[in-house]
Amino acid sequence: MQNALERRRLSGAGATVWALLRGLLSGRPLPLQCAIFADPSGMAAAAAAAADSDVIYLDGVRTLPLLRHLRRRRPGARIVVDADDLMSRRYGELIDRKLPLSLGYLEARVPGPVARIVKSRAVARLVLGYERLALRHAERELLALADRVVLLNREEAGMLRTEADRLPARTRAAVLAIPPVVGSAARRRAPWSSPGAPLRAVFIGTDALTQNRLTIDFLLDLWQRERFPMPLVIYGRQRRPERRVPNVTWAGYVKDISDVYAPGSVLVTPSFLSGGIKTKVLEGFAHGVPVVGNSVTFEGLDLPDYPLCLDDRDALAAFLRAPANHSGAIARALKMEEECLRRDHAGPVFAARWADAVFGRRGIDPASEPRARSGFQGGAPSASRSRARATGGINDNSSDAGFAPAAGE
Repeated sequence: MQNALERRRLSGAGATVWALLRGLLSGRPLPLQCAIFADPSGMAAAAAAAADSDVIYLDGVRTLPLLRHLRRRRPGARIVVDADDLMSRRYGELIDRKLPLSLGYLEARVPGPVARIVKSRAVARLVLGYERLALRHAERELLALADRVVLLNREEAGMLRTEADRLPARTRAAVLAIPPVVGSAARRRAPWSSPGAPLRAVFIGTDALTQNRLTIDFLLDLWQRERFPMPLVIYGRQRRPERRVPNVTWAGYVKDISDVYAPGSVLVTPSFLSGGIKTKVLEGFAHGVPVVGNSVTFEGLDLPDYPLCLDDRDALAAFLRAPANHSGAIARALKMEEECLRRDHAGPVFAARWADAVFGRRGIDPASEPRARSGFQGGAPSASRSRARATGGINDNSSDAGFAPAAGE
């Protein structure tokens, strides 16, 4: 399906405006990211393509208008919505932290003057507030209309199940957590500690993404203040001017992702926006390097007592000042990383879980998945688009200056 900004037709713009107005008048506000896909002709074409299908897969909450259309015309069809992240939670965090609005993948489609107006502080606050409210309604509607709603993150799946329990009407959908698969091409694990390989910290991510920008600024401040002897190398295309900090190198875009995770590298990626699964973490696991982060970094991964999960800034600084003094913790972390990939991210496990989601055959039992420990819209617990692809460099190392996925992707 194409959105109204891609089609650039008057009928698409009219359909978007009408969908937004109808949502407000009915008391079911429709997210902007859904309304731009509300063109009846596009939905009719998609429904026609799925006419003979027993199971229909929809990619993301933005397909809600199509889900409504299909459910009216195909009440008996099995519909699976792959929602990825709990988007209302992500927008809530942007608001709470007073972070800027990102137009994501739409950036290249929106005229520059319009984009500047939309991203101005006052307008952005209105857009973010409306989108968070509308996404809450949309996620509840997914529960009522779909047969399965799939999320990456087991914590967020628990939050959505808890919300389903609160709804007065009986919901239709089962909520499943299916984390990404790590493809075999990315799992060629080389020995991390090679003779003569100097230790270095690495981070990979374009600052076009808010979550990466927060981490990059944190790391630069940390290296500026602590003057670590271990160098930090930052990979990925950056939009902002490079900030000069002692012992920090900007390596830019890299063609071969294995260069980032060369022997002696330690991926340092404390995170400050919750949600989803951090792809760079799985990349680091797959390439056999220690991954250092905080509770937000490892949210949604089954890693109890992971030794390199450091929420305390002083503990993180102590590790970075002398990683060799923490060889035992590194060895335990590397073993846990390999076990995590085999247990939750191997191809057969991924296939079995999706077989359960799509066909109801074998796989995880939704009732066995943990409930949320915190509220549906709460902050991080203490603890893209195609997820079937391997994690070899798919997330944050774009060679395209205009690359900026939507929030949560």
